[in-house]
Amino acid sequence: MLDTPQATLSSLQPLASPKSRYRISDAVFESLSESIRNLRLPPGSPISEPAIAASLQVSRSPVREAITRLVDLGLVSVVPQVGSRIAPISLREVDEAVFIRRALETSAFTYAIRDVRPDVSEIQGHVNANAAAAAEGDAERFFETDELIHQAVFILAGVPRLWDVVRGTKMQLDRLRRLHLDAALSSEDLLAEHQALVDALADRDLPRAPP
Repeated sequence: MLDTPQATLSSLQPLASPKSRYRISDAVFESLSESIRNLRLPPGSPISEPAIAASLQVSRSPVREAITRLVDLGLVSVVPQVGSRIAPISLREVDEAVFIRRALETSAFTYAIRDVRPDVSEIQGHVNANAAAAAEGDAERFFETDELIHQAVFILAGVPRLWDVVRGTKMQLDRLRRLHLDAALSSEDLLAEHQALVDALADRDLPRAPP
């Protein structure tokens, strides 16, 4: 149900004690961001400072700061006299995220194969786990292993921090992907693309890498 803030905010867990030099508002922001990314807070969900503060067991001040940041990022919409809601998915930002990920991943692939044949054992393990998750209908594990597959390309290229850049740009893309997870689970083409990526890395063959 999406008709009350408590209905969607009940999935939020109390925050752990923040690390030194780590503001509570940052922890609240990360908790809410991830809940928006993984659709625990789906588009259109009403939210409120008191409900969030109660769920996370923090005061309202850091919640207010976190919501302001989410509004600035276009993830929360504020309607006067109505309240705050999780914003719809921006298809324009989805297209931008696809472009950025494709460009950076292609460059990472090139780096990964430039000198020697990369060790593809780890990424092959992720591909196998992804296929197993699809066969079992485990949507969460399927999504996680899909992420690990793409992250592994950047690790093989020796630029693991670039994955953080990619992940930072694809909030809207991840929301859309999660909406269509059921279709992805049954997509043989997607599984074939993952294996093709590993085979292309092993053969150091950029033209064979899926787009």
